[in-house]
Formats: sequence, C-alpha cells, structure tokens
Amino acid sequence: EEFVIVIDTSMSCSGELVQRFLEETFQVLSETESFFKNAQIHILQCDERVQTDVLLRNAEEMKRYMEHFTLKGGGGTDFRPAFEYVNELRAKREVDRLRGLIYFTDGKGIYPVQAPVYDAAFVFIEHLYSDESVPAWAMKVVLEEEQLMEISGGDSKRKKDRE
Repeated sequence: EEFVIVIDTSMSCSGELVQRFLEETFQVLSETESFFKNAQIHILQCDERVQTDVLLRNAEEMKRYMEHFTLKGGGGTDFRPAFEYVNELRAKREVDRLRGLIYFTDGKGIYPVQAPVYDAAFVFIEHLYSDESVPAWAMKVVLEEEQLMEISGGDSKRKKDRE
C-alpha cells in the first residue's frame, strides 16, 4: 500500500507546525509494527508547484528524513499541482496501490474541481485555516494547535484520548 502526504510550503505555513504534524503522523504510523513491511509513503512539498518528492520505505528512512527536514518553497498555494503529480505517478504505475492522500495546509489556495479517484483529506490547524473554498469531495480534519505542539507528550496523550 502507498500513501502520499503533501505539505503546503507556502509562506503562510509554519515550519514548526509542519514538523510537528509530520512527527505525529509518523508516530501514529509507527505504532503499527508491520507498517513499512506493507507500505511506502511519498512526502511531497508543494506551494504553487511540487518542490520535492521523497519516498520513504522504512522506519530508518523516515527517521533520517525528519532529522534533516527543511521546508522548500515559500510561494503561493495551489493544490492542483500535487494532485496532478500524483495522477502522473499513477499513470506511470510508480504508485499503483494508493490508499490515500493527506494534505497539511492552511486551506488558502486553489483546489482541484474534480475529486480524485483516491481518498483525499485536508488537515488544518484550528484557528489558522480557512475552509470556505474546500470542495465537497474533500475530507477535512481539524487539529488543535496546542495538541499538535505537545508532541513530546504525544504517546501518553494518545493513550489518554483512546481511553
């Protein structure tokens, strides 16, 4: 199975929040011991164009990526290039078992008009986003900034949330 995580690297997105989001996402994925035996993750950085595509195949690659993580971009926000890029990967069969796409953003940008053939979720930070233009086909997830920034206590927080 393959997943795509897209990071909005426009000027309006904070590097610290992006890093915390990735750390939390990877922590959740790592809780499944066999995750990387069956899955790969493409991490795209995109503002008005796709800046980078990094393929992670195991926990060690994920760890190295986070140790050297830097945002690339800083232009305006256009969500369409990321979806077009993923569609190209699918057409070339470089991604053929896509389970879904997660897009971390402030929501201010140009969205694709048509829904992709795979699940797509836009992840926003409460009080730092606009969802007025989010298309009806898109799933929306809203995180609290405080919850995301408490990453160091994430394990105990997640356990408490599950109880």
